[in-house]
Amino acid sequence: MLHDQDSATATIDRPGRLPSERLASLDQWHSISQFLYREARTLDREELRTWLERFISADILYRLFTREERFRRDAAPPRRVEVKFYEDDYRALEMRVRQFETGLQRMMDPAQRMRRVITNVEVYTDDGETFDVCSLASVTRSRRQYERETTLFFRQDMIRAEPELKLVSRSIELDQRVTTAKNLLFFI
Repeated sequence: MLHDQDSATATIDRPGRLPSERLASLDQWHSISQFLYREARTLDREELRTWLERFISADILYRLFTREERFRRDAAPPRRVEVKFYEDDYRALEMRVRQFETGLQRMMDPAQRMRRVITNVEVYTDDGETFDVCSLASVTRSRRQYERETTLFFRQDMIRAEPELKLVSRSIELDQRVTTAKNLLFFI
C-alpha cells in the first residue's frame, strides 16, 4: 500500500525529526535502553504473549514500511511516499500472536532462531513520562543449516510510563526498497 505523506508534517516516523528535542537524563536513557533489551530478549525467546501483555500499550500503533527511492537530480516536488508492509493496532497484534500460538505457521517449523541486537539508542523527553526513542535493530534469523539472514531496521518509538513503561507506537523503516528476506513474519 502506498501512502503519500505531507513533507511539512512532523511525526514520530520521520528520521531525524522528533516531537521532543530534549535529551533524556542518563537514568531515563538507561531505563529505556533496558526496556528495549528486555523486549528483544522476550521476542528472541518466542514469548509473544508475554511481549504483548508486558511491553505493548493498548493504544499501540505498530508499523513497518519502506520509502520511495528517488534520484537526487529528480526535479519533481519533494514528497515522501511510503510503502507499508503492515500497520497494526493492539487487536491486530493480538491476532498475529494468536496465529503464532496455533503452531500452524509453516515458516516456524522447524523453529527458527532469532537474535535481535538493539543499538544506537537515543532517548528524548519533554515531561519525563513520554519518551521519543530512536534505535537501530538488527535481526538475524537462522533456520536449518542453510537458511540465515540478517536485516537492519531503523526504529522510532514512543514509550510511555503507564505506570510501567509501555510501547505506544513503533515505526520501523526497512532500509531496503525490496526486501531480500524470505518473509517478515516476526516482530521487530
